[in-house]
Amino acid sequence: MPAAHALYGARSLAQWIRGGGRPQRASLGYATLLKWHAYWFERNWTTQVERLGAATLPEDPVFILGLWRSGTTLLHELLAAATGWVTPRTWQCFNPSTCFLTGPPAPRTVGRPMDQGLIRSHGPQEDEFALLLLGEPSAYRGFIDPRRLRECGTQLGSPDPDPLTRWQMFIRGIAAGAATRVLLKSPNHSFRLPLLRARFPRAQFIWIGRQTGEVLASNAKMWRTMIDRYGLWSCPPREIEGFLEAMVIACTRVLGECVQATPRERLLWVDFEALRADPRAVLREVLEYLGVPPPSESSAARLDAAIARVPVHAGTRAELPDAPHVRELEAMRVAARRQFGRAFARNGDLPL
Repeated sequence: MPAAHALYGARSLAQWIRGGGRPQRASLGYATLLKWHAYWFERNWTTQVERLGAATLPEDPVFILGLWRSGTTLLHELLAAATGWVTPRTWQCFNPSTCFLTGPPAPRTVGRPMDQGLIRSHGPQEDEFALLLLGEPSAYRGFIDPRRLRECGTQLGSPDPDPLTRWQMFIRGIAAGAATRVLLKSPNHSFRLPLLRARFPRAQFIWIGRQTGEVLASNAKMWRTMIDRYGLWSCPPREIEGFLEAMVIACTRVLGECVQATPRERLLWVDFEALRADPRAVLREVLEYLGVPPPSESSAARLDAAIARVPVHAGTRAELPDAPHVRELEAMRVAARRQFGRAFARNGDLPL
């Protein structure tokens, strides 16, 4: 079995990895490299925190939410292009202990492992990768040790007396000196919504939803691909399926709480099918919700270029599984759409 691509980060991440025992797929000298990288990660992070001491959290960030493989990346890239707002970049998210000490690297583009998408070093990126490498609890730890994937999922919405301290410092660095709002995207943040809503009382949230059967089919491929790439251990049979079932149940619970407790001005519902069919119309609705003036000629040109650069794929077609947890999430999607949807939802994929 070939060695996995290594993900190195903070000391707490290294300790978590070592807690799993001897890896099955590690390259020669991996244990030494893990310790060495963790040591320098902590040294650099300490220096960086000293420089960011005066930085403050943004008061009104915008969070893009939704289950993995629901179109969050597409919406993130298009909205970043339409607004020009500050957002974490790939080179920052994968170098969170040094990115505010160094300048950006030379631009580079690679293919995404799980689909036809592209990853640009200077392009928008989900801050969850920074959160993972900083040592905070993340479902993406399951890429490294899939034997503990379900354990990683259960930690996402767990209360924490000192919640995501390093991630908050990273976001302070991203926002430092920004003259615009800050745009953040992570499917994992969907399960942290109560925490984020309390920590950022002026934040706005955009939740993109997609037919659950298609989400599950696409997720099965994504998690297997990422585990094959980064996993230090083999994935147990049905571990991914069990994890996804638990996450669907957790997603239903979070959306139900949103319908009950989130004001309409704080959350907007977007349908993936509507975004795929007419991205310009959906973005107009999103910008209106966010209070952004209609696009100028220059910003409209940027938006057209982004739409041309970021192909909107139909995604994985799949039937809706006949399972209670799937039916419950579909019903909650209808409720959330009615509560938080806008005019473009008329052409979406859910019956009103």
